[in-house]
Amino acid sequence: MGARHADRLWMIAGGVVIVVMALVAWFLLISPQYAEAGDLRSQTDTARSQASQLRKRIVALQKDKANLTKLKATLSTYQDALPSDSGVPAFLRQLQAAGNDLGVSVSGVTVGSPTDSTATAGVKELPIQLTVTGSVQELNSFLEQLQGGGQKRAVLITSATWGSAQSAVTADGSTDTTVKQSVDLQLKAFVAPPVGTDAPTVTTD
Repeated sequence: MGARHADRLWMIAGGVVIVVMALVAWFLLISPQYAEAGDLRSQTDTARSQASQLRKRIVALQKDKANLTKLKATLSTYQDALPSDSGVPAFLRQLQAAGNDLGVSVSGVTVGSPTDSTATAGVKELPIQLTVTGSVQELNSFLEQLQGGGQKRAVLITSATWGSAQSAVTADGSTDTTVKQSVDLQLKAFVAPPVGTDAPTVTTD
């Protein structure tokens, strides 16, 4: 009887030991392996997502590289339209060249001090006044070019005051009977100085 009871106790104790060992194995060995495997799966999914994004980025960069010449030309156009310095000397040469091409006379150019733009942060506005003389058709052509695509510099005509007709004396002393008119223009030219720098210095030469 006692031997049988002792055997039963040993069996119970053995069962308990097996359960305990199973629990210890689960918590110390198997469960950490599952957790590590889960972490690895998560890291793998993250790596795959990042690789997919990088592949898309590489494709976009390859497209940009193919368009690099075009992008550089566009950048140059934007820089001409909105320079980082006053750009006044170059702009005045453009005005004179446009005037010569269209047969008008550009004179009385004055340039004011730059002020902060009320429309765009970081942009300066240069007030410019000038007088243009020519026939009505010539003046219209000049104004269209000044405000249209023929003008590299981004400018805005804020006012135009037309003057009365006038005659002119030619080189041989005769009077030019072609009807001439003058228009006084007030413009705004725009400048985008580098961040953190002062307003550009305005020079006319």
